Amino acid sequence: MTSLRARLWLIASAGFALAMLAGVLTATSDYAELRGLNSALGTLIGVAFVATGVFAWSRRPDNRVGKLMVATGFAWAGAGLSQANSSLLYSIGNAVGPLYLVLVSWLILAFPDGRVTSRLAHRLLILGFFDVLVVYELGLLLDIDPHDNRDVPDNLFALVHAPGLGSVFDTISAATGAVIIATVVSIVVRERRHAAPGVRHAVAPVLWTGLVCLSAVAISLGIGSSGVSDLAHNIAASVALLAFLMLPFAYLAGLLRSRYARAGTVSGLLGALSSRAALRDTLAETLGDPSLRLVYWTGRWVDREGCPVELPARGVTKVERDGERIGAIVHDPAFDDEPELVETVAAAAALALENERLEAELHARVAELQESRSKLIEVSMAERRSLERDLHDGAQQRLVALSVQVGLAKRKLHHDPAGAEELLERAGDELRLALEELRELARGIHPAILTDRGLSPALQALIDRAPVDVELAEAPAERLPAPVEAAAYFVVAESLTNIAKYASAEHASVSVQRSNGHAVIEVRDDGVGGADPEAGTGLRGLAERLTIIDGRLEVVSPPGRGTLIRAEIPCG
Repeated sequence: MTSLRARLWLIASAGFALAMLAGVLTATSDYAELRGLNSALGTLIGVAFVATGVFAWSRRPDNRVGKLMVATGFAWAGAGLSQANSSLLYSIGNAVGPLYLVLVSWLILAFPDGRVTSRLAHRLLILGFFDVLVVYELGLLLDIDPHDNRDVPDNLFALVHAPGLGSVFDTISAATGAVIIATVVSIVVRERRHAAPGVRHAVAPVLWTGLVCLSAVAISLGIGSSGVSDLAHNIAASVALLAFLMLPFAYLAGLLRSRYARAGTVSGLLGALSSRAALRDTLAETLGDPSLRLVYWTGRWVDREGCPVELPARGVTKVERDGERIGAIVHDPAFDDEPELVETVAAAAALALENERLEAELHARVAELQESRSKLIEVSMAERRSLERDLHDGAQQRLVALSVQVGLAKRKLHHDPAGAEELLERAGDELRLALEELRELARGIHPAILTDRGLSPALQALIDRAPVDVELAEAPAERLPAPVEAAAYFVVAESLTNIAKYASAEHASVSVQRSNGHAVIEVRDDGVGGADPEAGTGLRGLAERLTIIDGRLEVVSPPGRGTLIRAEIPCG
């Protein structure tokens, strides 16, 4: 595939050739005015737009500014063919006509990031293309003479000789073009007025040159369509031509200006940072962007207070130091067109940003601890309520029944020994059930086997009681810290409970291993899947318990493909 550089060389060669051809045709024209001057100016304008556009295109291939400058250069050179003595070239030049004015309007609207965001601007461009490709062309088809009846070649595209009617279309086209360009000028002035000062400074050369060009063109078209004054028309046209000539050079001047500004910006920034002023305010003042804000990387994006934030799609420059991500500068999206400026500023401020990141990380940690404390209280209260409910509904009821049966047996002991014996047997059954429920409650609070023998035997005991075929695939031989063992035990216990209740699984596996300073617990089943951690209290409560010890819970449960519950718990 042809490289971008090779394609740009071909485009530049074609553009230069077309511009020089138009210049030669103008210099040898039988009817052109000021042939030498117009030939030189026409060639220079075409070459300048193509050359500058190719340069901008090579620097930022994704930005439309370079492509629009190249297209404008080609359209200008194409219009210059209308000075030819050949009827074919003359007709082609007239057909291309004022297309370059729509392209330069598009260029000014899209500068500097190559995007046209305003709906009104989009509609104006569509109307502009309609004006020059339909209304203006209708005048040519009716054999209008754009050169005011001078001795010019025949218009090969004319279908009907009706120059009077053609003049009507030409006048409509010119008046419409004047209104469109005037509206474009007002849009650009309004949008740039609300831009950041740094952006206005960077685009000023192209902006003002382009606005002068478009304004002069609008005045020239307006005067020309009204026929009021040939002198005023010629003056406005000359101003427009001069501004149009300066436009590509204004782009280069703005580029050079931005490079010098970048050096001055960094120098001023370093001086400001040494004064220990607030970093955000310093950067905002340096770039001239009051909307600028800083975010910090702590494993997630947070603001200076440690609160989580989301980065926007545009207007973000990430900052690294020694290959490590430390934060980002969120700025006006217009600075995306000058990434070197913001990146240079970011590099100069990296050390200060890292110091603020540590402060933000501390705030985030305090916020997490406060949240963990709140969750710990909530979990503890919920577990106490659950324990109270289980005692009240289970063992307590059985002990009350046991007390009643013992009292009845005592009354029948002398006059109905057989009845008393039956009551005592029932009481014994109630006592055994009550003891079993108390043992289950004790295991739910903290199983003795976990304390006495460790995690592996405790998990095996859970598996032995499970109503589903469960395999203990892996478990650490050594003891883990007590809080980690307890958390791992309850992850497995809750997972097996959910499998028994909801999964309709035939097989499950449990794995606990140490990896990169974490205990990794995985419980898999081959059930129906579709588990939702937010739908029930079990997994949600489990996730909250894990956050207290900096752990996290992940549930992967595609419908019909089983469930994986995976927990990671720091264990040193």
